[in-house]
Amino acid sequence: MKSLQHQLSVLLGLSVAAVFILFWWLSFTTIHQVAEEYVLTRLSHDSDAVVKNLHLKNGRWVLDFERLEPIYSQVNSGHYFVVKVEKQTFYSPSLNGYPLFVPEWDSHKYTEMVYETLGPLVTEGKDVKRSKLLIQASQQSKNNHPVTIYIAEDHSPIQQSLKRFDWLFGGFALVTLLILYFLQKWILQRTFKQLSPLEKQLKELELTHQLNIEDVPYPKEVASLIEALRHALTQAGKQLRSSRQSNANLSHALKTPLNLAFQLLEQIREDTSPEKLKLVERQVQQQLNKIHQLIERELKKARIASDAPLSNRFDWQADMEELIQSLKQLYQAKNLQIESSLTDLPGLVIEKEDGFELFGNLLDNACKWSNNQIWIGFEADAKKVAITIEDDGPGVSEQALTDIQIRGFRADEATPGHGIGLSIVKDLVEAYSAEIEFAHSAYGGLKVSLIFNNK
Repeated sequence: MKSLQHQLSVLLGLSVAAVFILFWWLSFTTIHQVAEEYVLTRLSHDSDAVVKNLHLKNGRWVLDFERLEPIYSQVNSGHYFVVKVEKQTFYSPSLNGYPLFVPEWDSHKYTEMVYETLGPLVTEGKDVKRSKLLIQASQQSKNNHPVTIYIAEDHSPIQQSLKRFDWLFGGFALVTLLILYFLQKWILQRTFKQLSPLEKQLKELELTHQLNIEDVPYPKEVASLIEALRHALTQAGKQLRSSRQSNANLSHALKTPLNLAFQLLEQIREDTSPEKLKLVERQVQQQLNKIHQLIERELKKARIASDAPLSNRFDWQADMEELIQSLKQLYQAKNLQIESSLTDLPGLVIEKEDGFELFGNLLDNACKWSNNQIWIGFEADAKKVAITIEDDGPGVSEQALTDIQIRGFRADEATPGHGIGLSIVKDLVEAYSAEIEFAHSAYGGLKVSLIFNNK
């Protein structure tokens, strides 16, 4: 089983690591580039100062070292230069004879040259190391003569500072990444602990067969899941209570015909005449038929909206049209006009056989009492969908309308009027957590509204 916490931790850790690596790379390249540009800018200024003190006297070039920065006269100071003009070459005293690498200048290829090379030995504490020089080579004009100057600076101290910064920044980024990783892991664990009451209640369900999900502040991301679970468990509880009630009703209903059957058997023992046997046989057959009807009815109720997967759904267009055509054929003498405005209702899911049973009973009743017009429509909002069936028949009185709703349409079908007392309709409406309402139709007959929750 995959761990959601592990997946979130890994994904978040990788995302944060990628961000830190990108940020580190940007800072690394930016700071190193800025440092190098700063050194090159300073070398360019020093290059101008050296050329400024280069003069042509009596056909020879002379460099006034006394006017240069003193650092160029200090041996192994870390600041050096080499100047080439015509056939003369000038070296800074700070080189102290060190052969600085200076490539030949090609004016056709370069306008400026920047490179690194090794410099003189320098002392760092107790260690003696070869310095690393950053050299800027350029060509200027002096008295209409080309002057090539190579000016260098030991940038080892700056490189060491940058290296320390890189390590410090990398260490800080790594520590921050670890802190963020464990922090979000702690947050996830703390969040999932909020579901502990639900886990405890589900375990109690195994023992008590009762569940009441407490209204604790669950995370918003799972609130819809909790609500769906609450609804599913409520439906399961209703079905369990309905099953128990049905079993009790069936047991109670079977007592009378069974007792009568036993009494008839006693009568056979007392009187075995042919006339008596025929009478008892007829009465026993009646009681057996009654038992059979009771069992068939309970089996049919048990099928309605059962826990079995909904493999075949009622099609609000095709199946409703098939039902309408069947009723028109059945009542063809009335030349019925049935108008339906039902479109696809994806929020309402009903098993096909239940849909035919429910709407077949209600439409059959409307067809029976209408003159020749029936209307099927629906009204919907964000929470509910109401499917209405209206006819242009004689309708019912106010008292009859009240009695129908109070009694929950349990009236006998044979009673004149709107015989919508089929118990199977009531069972279907309750099984799908719907409501049924009756009202006078604007067309003169009865208006039946089936109200479903819009999921």
